[in-house]
Amino acid sequence: MNERARAILPPRSREESKLLAEVGPLVLELLPGPEGLEDDEAQEVVATAALIGSDAALEVIKPFRNHPSFGPRNQLALSWPLFDTERYAQEIIQHLGTDVGVVVSSPVELRALHALGGRPRAVVNGPFTARELLNGLHPEQITHLSLADNPEISSLEFIKAFPALTSLTLRDCPSVESVAPLAPLPLRSLSLKWSTEPGPRGIDRLRHIHSLALHSSLSPVGLGQLPTDAPLVNLTLGLPIGASFTQVTAWPHMTSIQLQYLTDEFAEDQWRAFTDLTELEFFSFGLATEETTLRIPPDLQLPQVKVLSILNPARRPASELTEMLRAALPAFPGIQSLQMYGLIDAPICLPSLTALTNLQEVYLSYLHPAPDHPLPPHIKLTLYPRPRA
Repeated sequence: MNERARAILPPRSREESKLLAEVGPLVLELLPGPEGLEDDEAQEVVATAALIGSDAALEVIKPFRNHPSFGPRNQLALSWPLFDTERYAQEIIQHLGTDVGVVVSSPVELRALHALGGRPRAVVNGPFTARELLNGLHPEQITHLSLADNPEISSLEFIKAFPALTSLTLRDCPSVESVAPLAPLPLRSLSLKWSTEPGPRGIDRLRHIHSLALHSSLSPVGLGQLPTDAPLVNLTLGLPIGASFTQVTAWPHMTSIQLQYLTDEFAEDQWRAFTDLTELEFFSFGLATEETTLRIPPDLQLPQVKVLSILNPARRPASELTEMLRAALPAFPGIQSLQMYGLIDAPICLPSLTALTNLQEVYLSYLHPAPDHPLPPHIKLTLYPRPRA
């Protein structure tokens, strides 16, 4: 085994897992069991063995079935297609806790899941018909359902056969033109992601929704296409958002908002709309393009926000992320946690954080503090991937 591979045992990131898997079956003998591993290491040990996908690899991952953390067990669920369907169902899937969503990608996996007696959380990828889903999923058990890459489904009427369903995710189901059939259901959470336009109609009919995630373009009425009488508390918009955001005040009890792509039209009026959201505790934002300007009013104060998360979808350089921080932080004097998702794996010069008297934790993903800009000693720093000594 090459020295670079030995240096990353146990793995801590997906990049390291892929590198180890390239070594081949020999690496299985060196992968540790769950005892003594950190959660990130346990998850990536499972990922490494799964990429090899042999009978010996299955023996390596079996001890992780009852791991106390979600990450390793979720990785087990995701790895089903890499192994023999029936054996994996018996030796792994049926032992996973009910908080894990089982991923089904083929008719044989759906039949195997049905034979196990079903699961409350299911992620079904591929062109299954409504009848196949009803016959294979034990609908009375399902609380969380995700359907992806499915051109077969055109009507969501069949979802009414899932009486316990509280969360539904639809990703690239292009034949679905309306979500209005969901209106009578007590759904609390809905996520929609369409690669083609337009997305489905009827969102304004969903008056029970508490959590909504949209990853397809809004209609010309903007947030006006959302149900104004729904008790929304959690909103994620994975699409460009600008002037129409002032309509967010229709949901005064919002506690969590993520806006992944702010445009130049997101200006003073849009930022000041946050002042009406007095229960808002989590706020996350990114800028849509490399040219987009962050236009926060210099006197804006949003002390209710406890967690501020800054995204970098345009992969701006670290120097620009520093300037974004300098512009944004004065508006959030009450934050306890600061998160930054850099996507660029670079050092960043963090501005002074001493004015943030409540700040307890800084989380940096694919970023790390520049050596000459250390954090105050009382602030916990978490880095991903976790660095090696």
